Amino acid sequence: MGDLSSYFDTVHHRLLMKSLRKRIKDNRLLTLLWKFIKSGHVEKNLFCAAHEGVPQGGVLSPLLSNIMLNEFDKWLEEKYLNKKTRKDRWAWNFRIRQQSPITIKENRQWKPAVAYCQYADDFVLIVKGTKKHAEMIREESREFLEGKLKLTFNMHKTHITHVDDGFVFLGDRIIRKRGPHGNMRPVTTIPKSKYRGLSDKITKMLPGNHSENKVELVKNLNYMIVGWTNFYQYTDYTAYVYSKLDRVVFWKLAHWLGTKYKSSIKQCAAKGIRKPKAARAKTWMVEGLNRRGSFERVFLKRFVTSSKYQFKWRNPESNPYIKRKEKRNTITSHYHKVATALSCS
Repeated sequence: MGDLSSYFDTVHHRLLMKSLRKRIKDNRLLTLLWKFIKSGHVEKNLFCAAHEGVPQGGVLSPLLSNIMLNEFDKWLEEKYLNKKTRKDRWAWNFRIRQQSPITIKENRQWKPAVAYCQYADDFVLIVKGTKKHAEMIREESREFLEGKLKLTFNMHKTHITHVDDGFVFLGDRIIRKRGPHGNMRPVTTIPKSKYRGLSDKITKMLPGNHSENKVELVKNLNYMIVGWTNFYQYTDYTAYVYSKLDRVVFWKLAHWLGTKYKSSIKQCAAKGIRKPKAARAKTWMVEGLNRRGSFERVFLKRFVTSSKYQFKWRNPESNPYIKRKEKRNTITSHYHKVATALSCS
């Protein structure tokens, strides 16, 4: 995964305006955008002028930053991703596989295939080729980003790793594994750092103030569980992690209730463990007055019973900005034929 040092703070203003002028012809709007990025900010009663970068937290900042990186997208499209380049690469590599006389005479080398995904200032380049190919593409990307866009490419945080070892991108760990039919395919998992971080957060949250309202505490835990499971609802292989987190939440809450009411966990469980619905697993149930003073009964949600969905890649038919002819609504993948190396952090 490519890493840009302080991306939002280092966007070059004049290069950004140059990119905007390619699509925007209204000079009044361009003038307004120029004033917006040059407006600066006030910090500790001192005005800080904006010489570079876009205002973080502004409604336009993510869009303007994405427009800036669009030049990088176009460069990659022209160099590695467009149809003509992919067709020429296939023909070149096919002749090498066939060991045609001209390839032997010219000592032709294999050309790598490249896949690219970008979200805001995070991007990943997946390379079907050798480690030298990945290093070459990383260096080309650095030269373009620093030379053409005046951005800082962090080489220390941009590493090269094998796809079988996996990499973390946008909160998911992506790794290639062998499927049930023997084919290699990409899967997504929850990174260890993520669920350990959540486990530590729950551990620090529950042994705290025992005078806290138990109804509000369980509701806060439920908000955390729902938010986390919604984020990972399309992730593969979540059952093991979810079962571990359920045990952490269950027993930490049990100890918290036991300490609060000065009773054993067995006594608390006899009163507080119930089924929220028929054919559902038992969980903690607390009831009492909430912070508004009204009676409320709350069941602790569980990770393993959260909704799980299968991701389906497709292009919205109604989006006029996506000019693609292909129509796909499937998760079928032939990833035994793709990336052997990729640059990531």
